[in-house]
Amino acid sequence: MRALVEIVETLTSSIRFVIGMFVFAVMGIGFMLTAGASYVAPKAADSFAERAERVGERAIKAAQQERRAREMAKDGWGYEAATATPGKSSGKDDGGWGK
Repeated sequence: MRALVEIVETLTSSIRFVIGMFVFAVMGIGFMLTAGASYVAPKAADSFAERAERVGERAIKAAQQERRAREMAKDGWGYEAATATPGKSSGKDDGGWGK
């Protein structure tokens, strides 16, 4: 009878140890994920904000250049206005620029 009690006691002790190790492993993984997210998330957000700001600046510059080209075309200075008036070619093919 004493042997049976010792076997049951050893078995319950082993199960308790395995469950304890599992709980500590889950807690450790949770801590690592929490620490990683609290460190990585702000860096990723800053990176995304910088990238969005650069894209916005490029869009603003492109819009300004387009507006400037339209205004110059109205005055006859733009590329579109130059190609719209025939007869001012030098005779050589320069790719359509400065005609």
